Amino acid sequence: MTTSLITKSTITNIAVENKTSSIMRIPVENAQSVEMRFALLCARDCFDPLNWVSIPMRMSGEDSHFFELDLETQTLADGSYEYEFVINGNIHKPVADPYAEEITRFGGYRGVFHIKNGKRWQQPFSWDDELPENINLANNNEIIIYEMPLRWMSSPAGETAKLRQIGLGTFDKVIFERLNELAELGINAIELLPTQDSADTLNWGYGTRFFFTTDFDMGAPVDLKFFIKCCHQKGIRVFLDIVMNHARECPLEALAENNYFLHDRDEEPGRGEDYGARLFRFRQADANGVHRARDFHYQAAEFWIQNYRIDGFRIDEFRGIDNWEFIQSFTKKATDAFKACFPDRPFLVIAEDSWRRTEIVKNETNNPDGQKVVDSMWNFAFRDELRRLMRNDLQTQWGQPSRHERIKAMVAGWQTWDDMSKSFKPGFEDMAQAVNYITSHDVEKHHEQRYFSFCIGSLLRERNLSDGNLDAIKYFVDNINNQSHEIQQTYNDALQMSRSAQALLLTSVAIPMILAGEEFADCHDLDNSDWRLKMSDPIDWHRKEYSGHNAVWHSVRELIQLRKSHAALHRNEIDFFYFHPGIDENNGERIFAFCRTDDKPLGSSGQVVVIANPSHKNYPVFDLPWVWNNNENIDEIAAPINHSEFEFRSNDSWASISLAPFQVRVFKT
Repeated sequence: MTTSLITKSTITNIAVENKTSSIMRIPVENAQSVEMRFALLCARDCFDPLNWVSIPMRMSGEDSHFFELDLETQTLADGSYEYEFVINGNIHKPVADPYAEEITRFGGYRGVFHIKNGKRWQQPFSWDDELPENINLANNNEIIIYEMPLRWMSSPAGETAKLRQIGLGTFDKVIFERLNELAELGINAIELLPTQDSADTLNWGYGTRFFFTTDFDMGAPVDLKFFIKCCHQKGIRVFLDIVMNHARECPLEALAENNYFLHDRDEEPGRGEDYGARLFRFRQADANGVHRARDFHYQAAEFWIQNYRIDGFRIDEFRGIDNWEFIQSFTKKATDAFKACFPDRPFLVIAEDSWRRTEIVKNETNNPDGQKVVDSMWNFAFRDELRRLMRNDLQTQWGQPSRHERIKAMVAGWQTWDDMSKSFKPGFEDMAQAVNYITSHDVEKHHEQRYFSFCIGSLLRERNLSDGNLDAIKYFVDNINNQSHEIQQTYNDALQMSRSAQALLLTSVAIPMILAGEEFADCHDLDNSDWRLKMSDPIDWHRKEYSGHNAVWHSVRELIQLRKSHAALHRNEIDFFYFHPGIDENNGERIFAFCRTDDKPLGSSGQVVVIANPSHKNYPVFDLPWVWNNNENIDEIAAPINHSEFEFRSNDSWASISLAPFQVRVFKT
């Protein structure tokens, strides 16, 4: 990491203390007695919780659902304390604090609090130098999201790199090993897979245990705060992926199970999977008419915004939660909390709805109060349609929408394709309502795997060069210079497909999202079809230095810079000015072209033009209509290696261009 992240302002303000409440409050059901027992962390040399100081807690006067204790009334010595709760005298089964803002692990998990001058306090952290004068956080229509499973972000160096098969990424490793590289790539938003503490040590963390603190194995709260500050200093927003559908080993189970969790999924018909965890209760209020689980998540959102300056949330398992009223309220409360703290900054709540219901991002009559439920959503249809297009699997039958209509819908988002009904569903009204992607962290199914693995495996099988299994792909990629001409050509074609897919992603009408490692076309090292192994298969950063993969990285970087800087790509307007006459035939030509117009007449300066050949055919010369006259000012972005300059014929307003197999070419006018 460069020293520019450590400034005089940081040093000057390092002693600033954060205010925090002195009241410890926990929800407890039907308890006769509740005690908090605690000890100084520095007393670990005589660790004996049964003999720790234990203080009775009293029922809250504000809410009988809670028991509380004011630490400032206890005249505690200065220091850091670990603590837990004893319910009804059960000293052998203590319960941790579900609201713990910091945790420790030694013979179990406990909360940590700090006392200074007789008062509770937090470790000092200054945000004063968070945003340098020349840095702004991009608006929602300008962002490129980098989906980051933190565990994947670090791998051993040198000879041991070949042995690494478990991701052990941490906040500090990303800061010092990856963040400068990501800033150089140009991404301006990171979506962190869950970083709240989880009972899942080596996987992605979709089983939250403590909702108000960082995962113990990823780093301390101050580490995540510094990570976010470093990101902001580089103009990178940070979104937090949150799990509200379920919890795993959460202390709320032992404290107030009935108010927070379902005993059976049938209690709330329509709910999704529990993934071996406990489903939160969202529909039934308690005896006082309070929705405890909803309030818990509202409080968590406000906490992460106020204390960590999170720029938005991605809601996992939207379909499984199956409660639009709750999610709508969550979106509004989180947005209001953010605007109260940071009125001049953009904020975004994104949903993962596997049922692909675009009405959740729009003001629709059937929505609660006729209002949108979330701001944006993952567009599964883009992933699926793009993969079909590049593999020539985008087939149509008589009476179904044509191929060119489906291409329009994929790129523009006006409609979304439903492959089950073979028909269109309503699309999006604004580009910031959709998050388009080629690959996400969910790589388990064949059509979901890393895109380069998907492409090269399919090509190897088609060309009878290999069965395209995982080990074969790894071997060819890591030893490509020793392979036959046919395999090398297949490898290059797969890289071309990866580059072209990114070009279509970054010029489509939506927020683009890139899964970590896809920017240089990484492949799988472990079996992606195994739900355990898919989560512990980190990125092989060494492959980025391979010639072909490095070329993909540089192309993606150029395309990202175009996406960030070009006004036409921040707007919704698009004009599909060319489709090959045979494109609607299943075995016909597949060439098409579109322009992001910036709401100007076609042929104006300041536009982005994309010409796509998502097929195996090679066109040394291809003619298509061309209405731009300022050709001396037209620049190609991320020009592919095997290309020729386009030639404009002014007498008949056509252009000639070379289009290699699976090639997409991008120009700005």
